[in-house]
Amino acid sequence: MIMQIFKTTLYLCIGILSACSSINPPKDIKTNKSPKPLTVLISIDGFKPEYLSETNSPHLFQLARQGATAEGMLPVFPSVTFPNHYSMVTGLYPDHHGIVNNSMKDSGISEPFRLSSKTAVGNPAWWEDATPIWVSAQRNDLKTSTLFWPGTEAKIKGIQPNDWLPYDKNLSPQARSLKLLEWLNRPNETRADFATLYFEDVDSMGHRFGPKSLEVLSAVNVVDNTIGSFIAGLKDLNLLELTTILIVSDHGMAYVDSANYIDLKPLLNPFPNISVEWQGPLAGINLNGNQAPQVLNALNQNKNMQCWSKNNIPAKYHFGSHRRIPDIVCLSQLGFSAVSSIPSFQIPGQHGFDPELKDMHGIFIASGYRVKKTKLNYFENIEVYTLLCHLLNIQAEKNDAKDILFQQIIEK
Repeated sequence: MIMQIFKTTLYLCIGILSACSSINPPKDIKTNKSPKPLTVLISIDGFKPEYLSETNSPHLFQLARQGATAEGMLPVFPSVTFPNHYSMVTGLYPDHHGIVNNSMKDSGISEPFRLSSKTAVGNPAWWEDATPIWVSAQRNDLKTSTLFWPGTEAKIKGIQPNDWLPYDKNLSPQARSLKLLEWLNRPNETRADFATLYFEDVDSMGHRFGPKSLEVLSAVNVVDNTIGSFIAGLKDLNLLELTTILIVSDHGMAYVDSANYIDLKPLLNPFPNISVEWQGPLAGINLNGNQAPQVLNALNQNKNMQCWSKNNIPAKYHFGSHRRIPDIVCLSQLGFSAVSSIPSFQIPGQHGFDPELKDMHGIFIASGYRVKKTKLNYFENIEVYTLLCHLLNIQAEKNDAKDILFQQIIEK
């Protein structure tokens, strides 16, 4: 317990030091005398609804109390970071927008997709099955500033946001907030109509220490304080009254005990050349000449996961037709994780489980300009896209959403 308290205190100190960094707030505030409306989409990666509290996340709690909030927002399948972020800005399931996992292979693209590869993340070929909201916005003569969002490092349909930076995990939450405020401190003609912020801190601490850890609580508090400072910055820029703020998360987090790793190796030993492409709560396997029925029979001997050929995945997941999905997909039961070999260290917090499970749900909060005070039921995160289209007054691209949010939360 002493060590946990020490780690928590250290993490809080880091957050405070970041807030006092050498990056200065935007100058020449209140220059926009008649500001145009602004929509800001903020993602807190891995933030579960249960993390929201009046004591530890007071700014988020106040936004939720004053505006519209949901019991929970359902991620798309698979419940991992990149597919869900791209679904929120395209309104499409991963089967349709092509970002089917955080790692992928495509026979038409030489380099595999990995989050750690800047060249892969910046390669438009991975992203162009869909048209994200910032591309549509700029086609409609709107300005966009993104810090950060999956897809913004590539020229999709030849277009990138007006302002963007390569993802930098070392850029503190406060530094990100101040940078976006700097971009927004412009005259109407050059200032963004749509902007994004992204924070990975809660997800990172959830993976390292588990979803119920003191470290997660500290990360929630640091991000919450940053959002409070960002809102104060919008007020200083005379933008707050015409700003709609949407706060979302891509998925939740679940605890996985080290005893609950499913070792795929002995199950797949009889099959030569087989390859495990994905592992974790969601595993993906390419047959490489082996026969699917025999492989499936071997895998399904383990009752803590279900495995399907890609064309037989249950319809509720809207997954299985895209060329980047491996031949076989296995979904672990909550609390289990399928691996190609037992790791030497535990990852106590994981996601990728069935999106319908409460532990996988994300948050949705809408606050600000024209937002009604209302409580929403559960809905899929693809609905965020059509809400954004309404807020920006642009025509939506073809999408999978039901378009249910705008009428529920926005005053006419």
